[in-house]
Amino acid sequence: MKLLDRYIFRAVATTTLVALLALVLLELFLSLLVELEDVGKGNYHFMAAMRYLLLIQPQRIYELFPMALLVGALLGMGMLASGSELIVMRAAGLSLTRLTRSVLQAGLLLSLAVILIGEFVAPPLEQFAREQRAVAQGEDLAIRGGRGFWARDGERFIHVQGVLPGVRLTNIHVFHIGADARLQTVTHAQGARYQSGRWLLEGVDRSILDGDTVLTEHLNSLAFVSAISPQILEVLAADPSKLSIQDLQIYVDYLEDNGLDAQNYWLALWRKLLAPLTYLAMLVIAMPFIFGPQRSAGTGQRLLLGLLLGLLFFLLDYLLGNVVLLYGYPPLVGAILPSLLFLSAGLYTLHRLR
Repeated sequence: MKLLDRYIFRAVATTTLVALLALVLLELFLSLLVELEDVGKGNYHFMAAMRYLLLIQPQRIYELFPMALLVGALLGMGMLASGSELIVMRAAGLSLTRLTRSVLQAGLLLSLAVILIGEFVAPPLEQFAREQRAVAQGEDLAIRGGRGFWARDGERFIHVQGVLPGVRLTNIHVFHIGADARLQTVTHAQGARYQSGRWLLEGVDRSILDGDTVLTEHLNSLAFVSAISPQILEVLAADPSKLSIQDLQIYVDYLEDNGLDAQNYWLALWRKLLAPLTYLAMLVIAMPFIFGPQRSAGTGQRLLLGLLLGLLFFLLDYLLGNVVLLYGYPPLVGAILPSLLFLSAGLYTLHRLR
């Protein structure tokens, strides 16, 4: 990396990290106000709430980084513009393209660290935090808004009310549908645990439907082989946007193998895979405001501009994601279109400034 690249990297990295810290602290404060409503529930005391919030911060860093990168690029390069350093660089023969490339290099180096956090650090900490919070509040791990979840496993439809830490299930119903589309058996278990590649149901009541006859039996335990593994359960217990690429791919394969709708998880997967393009778009859209007519703007104006552009991007991302899911368009369209719009706008404006 040349001297100029290192200098620009230091300017962009410093302001980006400061912006990220400010956004994370603001989000932490707002989240604390929400968590205080649950303090006192079971063993969930103030320190438990703080521990939960600290454990989920890597995920918040991953989510807030695009806006922090945009603000950091505006402020970092803006300070160079305010000190007439960019004018000196241009006078020395450095083109707008060359300076933009240095900014992109700086931003993408920072992005690599954040991508690693979002893939390997944030998902397990988020899952652990949710489990500890559920235990402290004396509840099962909430899934699908506390109503449990439904899953399909071949000819069986399974409903699980709750998941406990340690991969234990509570209040399970299994409905077996035959090839003739008729209900054959209904199995209810008080609990289940996973061992040796299968589920062991406990406290089982099973009803076998044979024509007009219903046979019932009670079993202390029953081995149950299912495609629903502990990995699948971890995915079910989490928001798709908070899962790693590997976990998303596992659940997408599971859904498609069972003929279920995987669009929501495909959208989350594409957003993860296209994160570098999002970061690139954030940097490119910032450059026209540094080299264009707004280069003399103050720090407060640049900060406000960065926040507004970041909010606009997140709004577009949210709206287009829901539109493609609602109308059945490919999830890739919803994941890539906001970044392409910002990237195209930034490149077109930069071209006009050359």
